[in-house]
Amino acid sequence: MLKRLQESNPNVLIQDTTLSLDVPGRFICNTWDEAINNGGVQFDAIVIGAGMFGAYCAEKIYRHANLRVLVLEAGPYVVSEHVQNLARIGLNVPGATRAPDNASDPGTQAQVWGIPWRSQVPFPGLAYCVGGRSLYWGGWAPRLTAADLASWPSEVAAYLQSLTGIGDAYEATERETGVFDKTDYISGPLNAELKTKLSAAQPSVATVDLIEDAPLAVQAAPPASGLFSFDKYSSNPILIDAIREDAANPDWRRRLFLVPHAHVTHLSLTNGAVSDLQVWVDGQQKLLSVPPTCMVIFANGTIESTRLALDSFPTPLMGRNLMGHLRSNTVVRIKRSAFDPSLPKQLEAAALLVRGSSPEGRYHLQVTAAAVMGSNSESVMWRMIPDIDLLDQTLASESADWITVTFRGIGEMTGDQDPTLAKVTGTVPNWMDLSDQTDEFGRRRAWVNLVAGADENQLWRSMDDAALALALKLANDDPNAIQYFYKDSFLADGNDPGSWHSQPPPSLNNDPRDPRNKIRDGLGTTHHEAGTLWMGADANNSVTDLDGKFHHVSNAYAVGPAVFPTLGSANPSLTALSLARKTAMAIVSRSLPIEPQFRPLGTGGLNGWRMAGYGGFIELGANIIESVDGIGLLWYMKEQFADFILRLDWRASSPNDNSGIFIRFPALGNTDPANDWKVAVDQGYEIQIDDTGKNPDVEPNTFGDPLHMTGAIYKLAPASTLASKPLGQWNSYEITAQGKTIAVILNGQPVSKLVNANRSPKGYIGLQNHHAGSRVQFRNLRIRTL
Repeated sequence: MLKRLQESNPNVLIQDTTLSLDVPGRFICNTWDEAINNGGVQFDAIVIGAGMFGAYCAEKIYRHANLRVLVLEAGPYVVSEHVQNLARIGLNVPGATRAPDNASDPGTQAQVWGIPWRSQVPFPGLAYCVGGRSLYWGGWAPRLTAADLASWPSEVAAYLQSLTGIGDAYEATERETGVFDKTDYISGPLNAELKTKLSAAQPSVATVDLIEDAPLAVQAAPPASGLFSFDKYSSNPILIDAIREDAANPDWRRRLFLVPHAHVTHLSLTNGAVSDLQVWVDGQQKLLSVPPTCMVIFANGTIESTRLALDSFPTPLMGRNLMGHLRSNTVVRIKRSAFDPSLPKQLEAAALLVRGSSPEGRYHLQVTAAAVMGSNSESVMWRMIPDIDLLDQTLASESADWITVTFRGIGEMTGDQDPTLAKVTGTVPNWMDLSDQTDEFGRRRAWVNLVAGADENQLWRSMDDAALALALKLANDDPNAIQYFYKDSFLADGNDPGSWHSQPPPSLNNDPRDPRNKIRDGLGTTHHEAGTLWMGADANNSVTDLDGKFHHVSNAYAVGPAVFPTLGSANPSLTALSLARKTAMAIVSRSLPIEPQFRPLGTGGLNGWRMAGYGGFIELGANIIESVDGIGLLWYMKEQFADFILRLDWRASSPNDNSGIFIRFPALGNTDPANDWKVAVDQGYEIQIDDTGKNPDVEPNTFGDPLHMTGAIYKLAPASTLASKPLGQWNSYEITAQGKTIAVILNGQPVSKLVNANRSPKGYIGLQNHHAGSRVQFRNLRIRTL
């Protein structure tokens, strides 16, 4: 129960409960009023869901642009990173539960897990908390293969696999999540021996295509000297770090807010754009207006994102193409005598990935091995061991006689995108739609139909057969050197009525003797639902475009596996994270001014710019920067310009505000203007912003001087008229520099022209911050070289 609120400073109230002080929740999250009613500029992006892909997408938008981002999460804040990076605190994933109707709903399980949809198939549902499934996931992150991507839009397949600076998009995500260096986390004698034996066995198992190192999203070693390792990946740390960086600013200046317990239930459209969100916050209904320039990102899971889209702006295609994964767990133990006798007694865990295919589809086997006493070869692989005595005890419990090996099979399911096919529960094709059941907010829940077809059942059998065949090969084809985990114990071949290898039943037929019926997981247990908002170039046969934007809604996007055209057999996280980055960058690019032949000068914020002198500039979101104090100069350091047209918007907040745009000022010596703002004054050209026209060079100061007034080329060419708009309104400058002529247009009206410019013919571009209290804002800087 709550005890009191502890006031640590006037703006931060920390809940002090009977058992804990909620410092993390208070320092990371905000209330609805703090985020919405702080006087800042409007939000540029609203992310619905702070799970694996929503948190990732939000952080990328924040980091790569001067945009304001609001993240709405239906659940609470719980922990800051993956639970396996923490001591054993008791947070686990619940088992799958069948909930065909509201009466069958088990309610919240394992603290935060709920099942918001209804189905004939058991599901564990969603983790309603900041970080979502990224706090719990297994970490396997293989790429989709070229064969998987063959049926994807070619542009998206090329993006994932082609060069993007430091490598392909997959490589960039692998480096970020700890997947790239695959031997960083899993290595050692057992791993080498396992790879040798499986590679030797590959030719004898017809459906096996490739043996490769385990692509695990774990950064065990530091990425560089002096840095901590990343450990098991979750999207939470990157979101939290960005929030804490931003929290140094007052709320009106902050660009990233996370509001928990904010459940979005419906969106309304006006003229093809999302215009408002219906949100329930701590039991109270809120209505959030959304301008068409604000992008809304659906990131609350495949099923719930699709349900929300169906509830808000449905199309016949939405909910089709539903896919999941076939999954099996074959566990064996093999005598050490079947392996290299030089293996040490104490063995590290080992892991490899086996890729396979059959005419019915593709699969992969996640192979793990360890010398443990029981059946769980991953018992120490997936958790932190914080104590040296516990570590010694763990190593001492390893078996001297057996090595336990788990083959976790993941097989692909195919979707059907045909909107004319009948939706029949319990039969293929798979789909989801709105249910007749309603949730606690009175909105219709989703109904999910997930069934394995004939081809998928055959693929499932091929995958299980491959696991059994590889297991026997590891035992050197010696049935006396292998035992199979069946009905909670290890059995030797022939001791089980199903006779695991010597006499496998010819087909499943629900034969209880067939061990395949015991090792298979339910269809809804992998958390890999996908495809229901699939992307494509053509709005007639896809739901979202190549950046994840809904074809028929101008400002709504989806991220996560929901946008996959096909699923393949790979765990979807690596691909979905890579596509979430693509979506984030598309939103960033879209926020910048787009004109034929012009390009943005920078990315809308301070990235690529440097300060000289005093004061500075601040980012406000909406690609607006504002001058603070002075006198100083913010200059674009990446490029110099000779002949060009520069366009930008600016606005003042006070009659005495003063600023200017400097052009063509040269480098200082052979470097750059460094901290000497006077270089721009003495050797460049300033297009003035000062509606008072103050001349500081005479005593007393003269006002209304055309050489010092807005529109003038300072001291060199007078403004013919004062063409500024009233305070608070945006003004537009067009500055043309060509040869010795510099011309200025303000709000469409020519105001000054210099025809014999004899200073530097080429140089940098900069923005002036003039004096304390002067607040001039700029946005939409774009340039065209001539």
